[in-house]
Amino acid sequence: MTDTDHHQATNTVHGSPEALVQAGVVHGDVHIVSGSARPAAVPRQLPLAVTGFVDRSAHLRQLDALAAEAQTGVPVAVLAGPPGVGKTALAVHWAHGTRDLFPDGALYASVHGHAPGPRAEASQALDAILRALGVPPERVPLDLDGRSALYRSEVDGKRLLVVIDDVLDPAQVRPLLPASPGCMVVVTSRNTLPGLVARDGARRLALDVLPVADSVALLRSTVGPRVDSEPRAAHELAEHCARLPLALRVAAERLLDRPDAALSDLVRELAAEDSRLDALAEEDELSDLRAVMTASYRALDDDTARFFRRLGLHPGPEFSYGAAAALTDTPQAEARRLLDRLARANLVERPRADRYRLHDLVRLYAVERVRAEEGPEAAGEAVGRVARWYTHAAARAQRVEHPNFPVVPGDGQPEELPVFGSVGEALAWFETERANLVAVVRAALDHGHHDTAWRLPATIYPLFELHRHWHEWRDLHAVGLRAAENAGTAFGLARNHLGMGDAQWLLDDLDAAVRHYESALEANREAGDPWVEGFALRQLGVVAWQRGERDGTAAEHVERAIAVFREAGERRGAAMGLLSLADFGVDLGRWNEALDHSRAAIEAFEAIGADWSVAWARCTLGRSLTGSGRADEAVNAYRQALRVFEERDDRDSRAVALLGLGDARAELGDAVGAREVWNAALEYLRDHDDPRADEVEERLERLTASG
Repeated sequence: MTDTDHHQATNTVHGSPEALVQAGVVHGDVHIVSGSARPAAVPRQLPLAVTGFVDRSAHLRQLDALAAEAQTGVPVAVLAGPPGVGKTALAVHWAHGTRDLFPDGALYASVHGHAPGPRAEASQALDAILRALGVPPERVPLDLDGRSALYRSEVDGKRLLVVIDDVLDPAQVRPLLPASPGCMVVVTSRNTLPGLVARDGARRLALDVLPVADSVALLRSTVGPRVDSEPRAAHELAEHCARLPLALRVAAERLLDRPDAALSDLVRELAAEDSRLDALAEEDELSDLRAVMTASYRALDDDTARFFRRLGLHPGPEFSYGAAAALTDTPQAEARRLLDRLARANLVERPRADRYRLHDLVRLYAVERVRAEEGPEAAGEAVGRVARWYTHAAARAQRVEHPNFPVVPGDGQPEELPVFGSVGEALAWFETERANLVAVVRAALDHGHHDTAWRLPATIYPLFELHRHWHEWRDLHAVGLRAAENAGTAFGLARNHLGMGDAQWLLDDLDAAVRHYESALEANREAGDPWVEGFALRQLGVVAWQRGERDGTAAEHVERAIAVFREAGERRGAAMGLLSLADFGVDLGRWNEALDHSRAAIEAFEAIGADWSVAWARCTLGRSLTGSGRADEAVNAYRQALRVFEERDDRDSRAVALLGLGDARAELGDAVGAREVWNAALEYLRDHDDPRADEVEERLERLTASG
């Protein structure tokens, strides 16, 4: 159009033309040829979802809830877990079901944080994503900031799902985060990515191994009904695979390759720990469990890698930072820092505060690395360090619980040991570490640390007695005896025979108990320890009395024991002998004799601060008082004993005190009170299949019959 007054040309455009030509004066024709515009393709970049996906229902619900937040924000989910746990499988499985939620497509970028091959940086990932969004190559900026800015512009106003797989650190993620509502980001990583959670508001969804039932279901989805024909083998197979989805899929593939083989055949193959990772190896590096773990291992710095591989040598199922420090020869403060780092990398699991563990297959891999990089001697040295640490730590707990018990932890006390401020703290530590104490004794024996392997059982067996861990106690001394024999120590043999005799006595194998007490005396002829001699003699007397021998032999054994104790200045031992004589007096109805011995024992125990022994002696005093017609005084004695037993959670001794208290109340004519305490004792005895339960039931029946 021409402005005739001012001789100027003006342009007016209507509609949405695809091409424009601006010209002042045109001579001749202008021809414009244009095809129809090609809309950008909706990106659908997700890889193929795995078949037979099982479980993870809670995680799927969490992802659904986060997706709902995309209407008003940009939720970021971090699926974090150890190698092979199925993080990518979960992300892809869920993402495939979200087309309706994210109609503008799904973008997928694997940044190869741990996978084989070179790691992809955020700039490389953005280049691929921008091209997928239809940006011509020549428009893609060369620098990271420019690509990230263009990416945010391109996805503005769109409803997109972005999956970023196998992330090593937040720097691979932040440039790929959209800035406007409508999008959601799902990140998978072996690390917990705390920086992404703290700074960018990501939500961490931690993945653990599958439950047993779901592990079997995964096998069934691939292998078929063969799994149901061998249910026990299927469960064992799941455990050998540490219930890791990747390992389970490799095992399932093995079974498909062997259609005529039984599941139990593969179970036997995987039972050998030394070759388990070989049995789960694959030609495909992405499916090879060892290769997957190696990628995580190589991402560690040298100090962390050394610390990690030595953790695999811990004999028990889980451990504290103190034990980890001893095992790895690392200061405790540094051990805590390294454990936190490995927990963030999901190579170490933290089941609860200050407790750590390695999944079985991760542990086997760590042991492989120790042998390959440090040699077989490193394993023996590490086990020796941690065995000595446990022995000295347990000796501390034993001294707090039972100050008069002669612990023998040996030389070389570690500098950093747990401190126990009360009996309750010591007992709580023991119950937490009990499985480790048993395991470490066996490991010490296996690695030739015989001096430590006999000392630990001899040092702490009263702790096993307290809460009826009698079978473990017996097994512990079996190892201790082998170690003492290998070490050639008569004292070690004497201490472990004595402890084994006590364990067998409580397990009601009186013949075995006598054999071990006599063996303790024989070994002690060379060792010359009066504590061993005195208690072996006392126990021979107690067993003889228990068998009904009333010819004076039992009392002679105990009197000899008292003489040995007194000559050695062992006041508690002498008092225990007096207590045995008091029990004999009660059984014979010699009430004054029983009362005198009981009171003398209590006085001796109080003088040395042996609170538990005082409480036990009060039970014998209570029997003496009840029998001599002073049941009201007996009630008070039993109540004092009960307070001590309940403070220590000594339920077996509490049951004995309750039985005596019931006798005293029945003697006083208090049938209601007697029935109450007898029923309380009966509940405990029944729970432990204790034969004394029959006797209590008879007492209750007699009480009912008498009206």
